[in-house]
Amino acid sequence: MTKLFKLRVPASSANLGSGFDSIGACLDIWNEIKFCEGDFSISNKGYGAKSFSTDKKNLIYKSYLQANQILGKSEKEISINCINNIPISGGLGSSSAAIISGIMIAYAIHNIDINKDDIFQISASMEGHPDNVGPAIFGGITIGYNDDNDWYLSPVKYSKNLKIISFVSDQKILTKESRKGLPDSISREDSVYNISRSALLINSISNNNFDDFKYAFQDKVHEQYRTPKIKGFKTISNAAISAGALATYLSGSGPTISAIAESKELTINYEMLDAANKLGINGEGIICKISESGVQLIDE
Repeated sequence: MTKLFKLRVPASSANLGSGFDSIGACLDIWNEIKFCEGDFSISNKGYGAKSFSTDKKNLIYKSYLQANQILGKSEKEISINCINNIPISGGLGSSSAAIISGIMIAYAIHNIDINKDDIFQISASMEGHPDNVGPAIFGGITIGYNDDNDWYLSPVKYSKNLKIISFVSDQKILTKESRKGLPDSISREDSVYNISRSALLINSISNNNFDDFKYAFQDKVHEQYRTPKIKGFKTISNAAISAGALATYLSGSGPTISAIAESKELTINYEMLDAANKLGINGEGIICKISESGVQLIDE
């Protein structure tokens, strides 16, 4: 009998505050993927149901094939059924979730024991930065970094009362295109600005110094170059702060605008949606906690 597997892969919010390409949070939003060895097929429900590829160009399958090569294994054709609850092209880690899924599928199909450290090395190399894949694999808030071509991760202590409130609009921002708009170098002044803020970010999160969030989430590395192309960023962010958010930031490369709060999340969500509506911006609000758990493989 063909063995059926189930994957639960979470969303993630990268570039957390001042932590460009290094600090991210695991979100309690999950894609569910069932797969088994058999005739090739891919089906999608939820986000991306009409836009995601169902042939072997699908990002999950491409990542599966790439992982096979790294593991020295030959391709086994598989059937994949996806229920996608992570918004696509929004800045909540849908691409990272797909990459992790493909790698996990390769391990499971070839009956290789899951080692999350190895999964992290492969996925961070594929993605090119660790701030989405790190928390999505291990859960929580993480600091990721590279040294001598190896990837490392450090977990950050955080309050379980923190919530992330995200406004996900239908504006189209492609990560690759967005990165092209970033400068190759920044000034010493901006470097020092972000170094101080990222140090403050970790200190304030781990010590529950929420009053410092308004400074710790400030950024001069990527937001000032990306937000001009995101309609309503300042207005929606200001609405969140006025409603009680501790801070706001651009999640990933956007267009998602995220707020972090300890309370009043329903009010914050309402005010962000209302501000967007008055500007004629279509989108949805998502309230979630930071998930302590990362990706999960379940034998059906």
